[in-house]
Amino acid sequence: MMRSRPLITAMLLVASLAFAIVGAAGERERATDDRGVLLVIAQAPAKTRGWKNPYEGNSDALLAGKKLYLQHCADCHGQNARGMRNAISLRTPQVQNATAGELVWFLRNGNLFYGMPAWSGLPEQRRWQIVTYLKSLR
Repeated sequence: MMRSRPLITAMLLVASLAFAIVGAAGERERATDDRGVLLVIAQAPAKTRGWKNPYEGNSDALLAGKKLYLQHCADCHGQNARGMRNAISLRTPQVQNATAGELVWFLRNGNLFYGMPAWSGLPEQRRWQIVTYLKSLR
């Protein structure tokens, strides 16, 4: 019994350290810039902020974007985009405050460190349609 106490103590120390590291990563993941945009999105090159969505206001693109969202994004972000598991809600101001250009850049490039795959294989038109749908969730 006496031998197991140091082992248990060591295991508890390792577990608490792991939780601290995960917690710190979660805080970094939720960090925002001065506009309230997630830093992982706001790291997009400055020129992307000005990119205009060619499908903004297009109802056909909105419907296509919703369909694409359900095919490619809902497994992680949920059918209603409110987030699941470790994936953030896409309805939050931290996402919605991003420009359409930043969002399409983020879709193309992803961020594997935070679990977001790059969707560069998805044609640009479809990425813009997904952004059209995401922006409709405000």
